[in-house]
Amino acid sequence: MMSKGKILLTGGGTAGHIWPIIAVAEILEKNARIKFLYVGSYGGPEKNIAKDFGVPFRRVLVGKWRNYFSLSNFWDLIKTFIGIVQALFIVLFFKPNVIFAKGGYVTVPVLFWANLFKISVITHESDIILGKANRWAAKFAKKICLGFPLKYYQGLDNLPIEKFVYTGTPVRKEFLGKTPIEREKPTILFTGGSQGSAKMNLLISEILPELIKKYEILHLAGEKKLENLKESENYHPIGFSKEMARLMRNADLIITRAGANTLAEISALGKPAVLIPLPTAYLDHQNANAQIYQEHNAAVVCSEKNLTGSSLLSIIDRLMEDDKLRYLLGHHAKEFSRPDAGQEIIDLLFEYGGNND
Repeated sequence: MMSKGKILLTGGGTAGHIWPIIAVAEILEKNARIKFLYVGSYGGPEKNIAKDFGVPFRRVLVGKWRNYFSLSNFWDLIKTFIGIVQALFIVLFFKPNVIFAKGGYVTVPVLFWANLFKISVITHESDIILGKANRWAAKFAKKICLGFPLKYYQGLDNLPIEKFVYTGTPVRKEFLGKTPIEREKPTILFTGGSQGSAKMNLLISEILPELIKKYEILHLAGEKKLENLKESENYHPIGFSKEMARLMRNADLIITRAGANTLAEISALGKPAVLIPLPTAYLDHQNANAQIYQEHNAAVVCSEKNLTGSSLLSIIDRLMEDDKLRYLLGHHAKEFSRPDAGQEIIDLLFEYGGNND
């Protein structure tokens, strides 16, 4: 059992990998005997998010591997090699007792040395289908924490089932506390993830004149997709926000993709949601996530392929007119919430941090 020491946190590329790390870091900050460092990528939003939350941060270069022929694969192999060299110096100088890896290609350079130097590793997989990096790391990780109960996971053949443990996905403290609701009129939050969604933005534009007649619309469109959107009465486009807890809490209905981190935040707040899974997600994992919520009547799920502006407007109007149905959706979503997920992960880090045999 580790009573003091150093914990290295790694993961990134998308907000779904970053926010759970920030949630764990928020808890670690309360322990003066523990030092921690977050290692992320150059291209993702993790540097700015870590800075905003006062989390010590270092970057490494990282590439990705595509399952098809591309000249970019060769350049990304070079980037990954450089990242492995950078990660070596970070690991040697920081000397972590244990590493928490959330997923994403940025974990590969760090975990390469963790495996070589026999540093204990705890990984976390939020989605129903394990990502490439987590699947590789499962071979030498001490424990693989899961965002959903083990029975829902697919494709675990030839993996060490005894290592898997259901913790849930950690969310930041803002999602767990109770703050006043500020809305003055029925409010709908649209969010396409940290980078926004061109498809969702298009659907919104088709029905926006009808929406703003009855509802206050909060629209997280993505920084790069914001320039063509103009704020007006009852319509508030936002590029990226660090105040998702407040925005979600003030929404009567959330329209979103089906990334596991977003689902964990919706569950923590007990909010009704319409899920539109990203069809290009790795191994269709967002659809797999969404189906679990649909099976438990915890969300309404729509296929992007068949969704039109008019059909989305019809779904929204039906839900907004039925307070009882929205309550039931939120109530069932709340059943997936694991408010102690962050602490459970930290307990595992402490348990294995003193054991690097």
